Amino acid sequence: MFYLRQIILTSTAFLAFLAPPVYANYIEVTLLGTGTPRPSLERFGPSTLVQAKGQYFLFDSGRGTTIRLTQAGVPLSQIEHIYLTHLHSDHISGLSDLSLTSWIWQRPTPLKLTGPTGTKNLAEHLNQAYAADFDYRTKNTGLDPKTFSIEGHNISTEDVVYKQGGITITAFLVDHHPVKPAFGYRIDYGNASVVISGDTAYSTNLIKHAKGVDLLIHEIAAANTQLLAQNPRLKKVLSYHTTPEQAGRLFEIVQPKAAVYNHVLLFGIDEETILETTRSFFQGNLRVGKDLMKIGVGETITFY
Repeated sequence: MFYLRQIILTSTAFLAFLAPPVYANYIEVTLLGTGTPRPSLERFGPSTLVQAKGQYFLFDSGRGTTIRLTQAGVPLSQIEHIYLTHLHSDHISGLSDLSLTSWIWQRPTPLKLTGPTGTKNLAEHLNQAYAADFDYRTKNTGLDPKTFSIEGHNISTEDVVYKQGGITITAFLVDHHPVKPAFGYRIDYGNASVVISGDTAYSTNLIKHAKGVDLLIHEIAAANTQLLAQNPRLKKVLSYHTTPEQAGRLFEIVQPKAAVYNHVLLFGIDEETILETTRSFFQGNLRVGKDLMKIGVGETITFY
């Protein structure tokens, strides 16, 4: 019995060592997907996971979110809150998989989905779309019918969308015209702060909400000059995203402790070039995000 007890204590200590840190004034960010509508094995659809005080908050749920969560070692059943930046397909295409699969793995509550006007309608129709699956599984596997649904909530203007246990999540408007409304989000916990831009052109309102933030996760889009000259549609696409020059100017005003590019939309141009261009305006801590990159936000910014 003594040896069994020692084994249990040792195993528990080892598991605690492996577990992600849960500190006051500490936020952990995992870039689950840093891609775009373009299918890619390296960059899955847009999705960012934020952990604060042992709780998980998901921002967007693009292609492959469920796979990336599993690779990151995050129990699907612990995902309760999802916040959408906007309703473009690449930001929501992984939502049904996450909802259904986390329910199968005994999610204890309905999934709470918050986003721009149309989010509630999206949730209701996804619930209807999988009514047959709901019927099969509740009858044959004993899954809890009360936790199946997605509960949708619309936001149409800037607001605090979560405030509990010292964690505050604020939605603010960005410029992804003609998509309206489109939101970015700011997460504050203690003295740690993170801003997620969502899809946006250069936004003065984002600057207002991100001023002095610890970590700024911002979208990026760029193309080489030859492609731009040949393809008028490409020029239009870039008009509602942020170029490296614009991002550099924005970062220089905001002065984050670290900036990370997300939603990496590049046409005939490489990552090193966009970094060089950005650094001609902003000399701070800057990286191009990768899927499954983890970032610790506290007194310092740690990439791992």
